[in-house]
Order: sequence, then structure tokens, then C-alpha cells
Amino acid sequence: MLWVTAFFLVPMAIVWLYSFGENRGLTDIDLTGTLDNYKRATEWLYLSIFAVAALVTLICLIIGFPVAMAITFVSEKWRPWLLLAVMLPFWTNLLIRTYALMMLLGTQGYANKGLGALWEGASWVKVLVGLAPLPTWEPVQLLFNNFAVIFGLVYVHLPFMVLPLYAALDRLDRSL
Repeated sequence: MLWVTAFFLVPMAIVWLYSFGENRGLTDIDLTGTLDNYKRATEWLYLSIFAVAALVTLICLIIGFPVAMAITFVSEKWRPWLLLAVMLPFWTNLLIRTYALMMLLGTQGYANKGLGALWEGASWVKVLVGLAPLPTWEPVQLLFNNFAVIFGLVYVHLPFMVLPLYAALDRLDRSL
């Protein structure tokens, strides 16, 4: 209890007290006893951030639960390989993975090249059946928007959803 008090309860109490204060400088906080910080937490900016976090969590759960379930019930031969596939992104720096996503989602990236190839194939099929071809392909803006933010956050946080779910599901009784 001493360790919990010293290293958890006391720091949390200090942060709670600071939440009733105002910044007076880079490191100076004036404890004024105001509730302005709590009022500001209900502004649209912060609520939209909470909404994005909830959406990313929901997407990670929707994708991660079936993956964790599949890893749990796969044969013992394949389980280490699937766990390796989930943990493999941790072996690469987050900055490098972010730049790789930027290369993938950019206007000249693989995602746009694949969509362009599908577009040209659909245009070719239309010409083949005697219809007018589709207009020229214009790359889609997949970066610097909400889609890219949510896609990147899901990509980064998905292993953090899969691994605890797998650990919990692996302890369940499979005889039922």
C-alpha cells in the first residue's frame, strides 16, 4: 500500500489539484480553484478528439477480436507464426512505419496505383461492351484528411488490441 500511495495516489492527487489551476508560465501553475479547465474539456475540439478515439477503438475491436479468436483456435503449429505476424510491426520504428504509410497512401502511392488500375480495367470493360470509356483517372487524396488519421491510428494500435484479447481468450475453457 505504501508503494501504491507513493507512486500512484500522490501523483494523481497532484494532477487533480493542478486541474483546478491556470498556467502562469512554462512551469508555474497558479491554483485558482477554477473549473475553466473542465468547461474547456466539453468544447467541440476536445469532443471530436474523443469521438475519433472512440471510433479507432471500435474499429480495432471489430478487426482485432476475430483475429485474436482465430489465433486462439488455430492449431499449435500455426499459433506462433500468427503471433509473430501481429508483433512484427513492433520491430520497426513508428516513424519508419508512418513514412511507409505515407508512401502507401500518397497520390503516387500503391493504393492510388491499384485504384487507377481498377479504374482503367473498368473503362476497358465498358469499351469492350460498347459503352463510352470512363474519364481519365484522377488520384484520390488519401493523405492529410480524417481517413488517413484514423487509418494510421488503427494501424498503430491494432496489435495493442489483438494481443490482450488473445491473452484473455487463450485462458478460456475450450471444451464448451
